[in-house]
Amino acid sequence: MIYTAANNKKHITKKGICLILIFELICLTMMTMEVYSLSEEQTQLSMNETAVVHIVSAAPALALSVHTALAPAIYEEEHRWKGPVLSKSRGTITGPSGKETYYNLNMSGVVRIMRSMGIEDEYWVRDDGVKMLGDYVMVAANLNLHPRGSLVDTSLGKAMVCDTGGFASRNPTQIDVAVAW
Repeated sequence: MIYTAANNKKHITKKGICLILIFELICLTMMTMEVYSLSEEQTQLSMNETAVVHIVSAAPALALSVHTALAPAIYEEEHRWKGPVLSKSRGTITGPSGKETYYNLNMSGVVRIMRSMGIEDEYWVRDDGVKMLGDYVMVAANLNLHPRGSLVDTSLGKAMVCDTGGFASRNPTQIDVAVAW
């Protein structure tokens, strides 16, 4: 902050504004953590939205980076499936995109096809046994409805279509989730 002696008014420099905004962001983040630990996830979502609005009104130039940091958590909460979740014991469920089943096959050929399409995300298996390509659950689907590389919602999270199977002609909207069960 710079004070001018002539008119005794306060002028805040750009650096001062940035420091104030950073301090406010830290305070809002700490408030969000406290609210999250004390109440439901929906309250945390509301605090995140409030933080974005507060910062946008204070400094539009910083809005994009702050919104980008908070947007995934907000999106994930709003789009989290609240119905039944596919599991080995359930075998089949109706998920957010229709019928869901699971399969357990060697995915090396499927990963090779995805690599040939330019998708270089890491192949890995989640702790719950769901096979992943980067951040996405690997699924098989009707390729006429969902081309390879397209994203679909499943009960186990956002999925990328990587494969297909005979089921696709019998039930074109079915999603087959790749698992290690």
